[in-house]
Amino acid sequence: MTISGKAVERTACVLIYAGLAVLTIWAGTGLINYSLDSRFYRDFVMKWEVALQAYEVKGGAWPYFSGGNHVSYMDQLTRMMQERALHPPKSNTGRAYIYRLDKIGLPEENIFILCFSQSIVLYGISPGTALRLDEYIDGKADTGKGLFTYRLSKDSYTYIGRLQI
Repeated sequence: MTISGKAVERTACVLIYAGLAVLTIWAGTGLINYSLDSRFYRDFVMKWEVALQAYEVKGGAWPYFSGGNHVSYMDQLTRMMQERALHPPKSNTGRAYIYRLDKIGLPEENIFILCFSQSIVLYGISPGTALRLDEYIDGKADTGKGLFTYRLSKDSYTYIGRLQI
């Protein structure tokens, strides 16, 4: 059986248009996810950095950190900041130190930020977010060099990042 030229032409057009549609969706999703990472850094991480520096300038005392009291430590820190008329950055969750990053086609990231006088520790960041943060902060992605370093966490999927202030 011979396939007509018209059928071949239609099939080729359908394949080309389908390929262009898939390429457009893929590129659009990547662009949206990139902008979500950018917004997370600009509207959350950088604002925490500025708030912590302002807290230091105003002579704020740091709560006791035992190594196992992450949530209570950050609750105390945010309360102490508010007592000095400094407000932690807005989060998209009920707590100022937890940020939910919901990218298209990827698992949701619940990022916990732990703040100290000289550094910010980020728990629960995905490999892509860690790489992008490193590019934003240090100019190039390298896990162990620069102001932002990160390592694989115990769950073997997410990363723990440290930003030096």
